[in-house]
Amino acid sequence: MLLWWTERVPPPALSLEALRAEVIPQEGQRTAYGIPLSLGNAQTFADWHDAVRLTPAEERILWEALHPVPTPCCDDTRLTRCCCEEGGLICNLVRSARGLGAWLIRERGFGAEAVRAAVEEWLRFVHPGYYLAGELRRLGQNPAAYGLPSRGACYRGACEAGFREGGCGGMGWRVRL
Repeated sequence: MLLWWTERVPPPALSLEALRAEVIPQEGQRTAYGIPLSLGNAQTFADWHDAVRLTPAEERILWEALHPVPTPCCDDTRLTRCCCEEGGLICNLVRSARGLGAWLIRERGFGAEAVRAAVEEWLRFVHPGYYLAGELRRLGQNPAAYGLPSRGACYRGACEAGFREGGCGGMGWRVRL
């Protein structure tokens, strides 16, 4: 029986490194599409966004795959509609995710579920803070207590910051790591 004067005890603190090992893929990890995870792939994936041309049927597969996925840098949009696109721009985080998705459909024949899984793996790898914060919230923990931001990169003015800094990788043609 909980008495009115009894204080709630916060859940025990978690090891951020243990959580990272559980949630975030590691550099060099094998993927279902045969390209090991590496920040060095970011520019290639972003370039595929502009280079890989999909048929209308393939475009529907890409939309089906990416529409359910929140954009890690702003969270209130989906990968199918970057918040920056309203101003005629697109961040490199979204370009790399969409480029990878398009390439997987065109070159590897992936369906929507496989594309979604691969793109989410890429996003967890390249934007780990977002996914760690989400997992901490799910576990009843405050991400700020672990040094993680409570707001997305777009809302912290980190659009031009590199991926390693928790940013969007810039808005230009060159991906900032």
